[in-house]
Amino acid sequence: MEVTNLGPVGAQIDGMDLKSVLDDQEIISEIRKAFIDNSVLVFKNQNLNPSHLLSVAEIIGLPMKHPIFPGLSEHPEIIKIENLGEMYHTNAHWHSDVTFEEEPPDATFLYSLEVPDEGGDTLFSNQFLAYESLADDVKLMLSDKKASHSNASILSLMGADTSNAKRVLHPVFRTHPDSKKKALYVTQAFVEKIEEMDIKKSEDTLAILYSAASKEEFTYRHKWSKGDLLIWDNRSVQHFAEHGYGNKVRTMHRITTSGSKPF
Repeated sequence: MEVTNLGPVGAQIDGMDLKSVLDDQEIISEIRKAFIDNSVLVFKNQNLNPSHLLSVAEIIGLPMKHPIFPGLSEHPEIIKIENLGEMYHTNAHWHSDVTFEEEPPDATFLYSLEVPDEGGDTLFSNQFLAYESLADDVKLMLSDKKASHSNASILSLMGADTSNAKRVLHPVFRTHPDSKKKALYVTQAFVEKIEEMDIKKSEDTLAILYSAASKEEFTYRHKWSKGDLLIWDNRSVQHFAEHGYGNKVRTMHRITTSGSKPF
């Protein structure tokens, strides 16, 4: 197992056919450690059918059904992501997945089946570094604050009723249960406001946090090839899915795994 650092976040794992290591506990332990150490893992040239992908996801956690988007009929934990055109592309913003749940997923797996020759990059930003970059007075002010997360934006994009949107409170700074490091945990996609602040103060503070969360020096940009599998830690990174491939075919399989309550 060869591990190559990709910069401020992420590592590429080479020399491995994931289908062949699912019963090798030593290798599985190494993959889990690399995941905690690097937050994003890149595996190139994989050949994974849906059953394989589910088995690989179980290295990290229990595959989950998405709370809004339906999965494959035979494998409901797997969402098929296809290009429906840029106007229907909903992930061109910095976010951590499904933070509007009480226990958001710990990890996301995204596997490329068909990719265009240009566009469609996914960016990842290190939220440990984002937290560390904040001024001490901002860290102190927000040390015990929580933010309200909601799925109203997704429901609105889908044309659904937002009156029953989910809302949940999570800490502005999240402690990773394995590394014990603190990460910034607010996302433009789902956060409505910081609790116990007036709207203006909340908006101004969130603007500072969003700027820190997406600094270029904290990011890794992934250019997709067919057969790439990426795994990322939603507790310590945010991601941004670019479009820019017009009406070209782009097909992915996506899984999220069992979550934990932020603290």
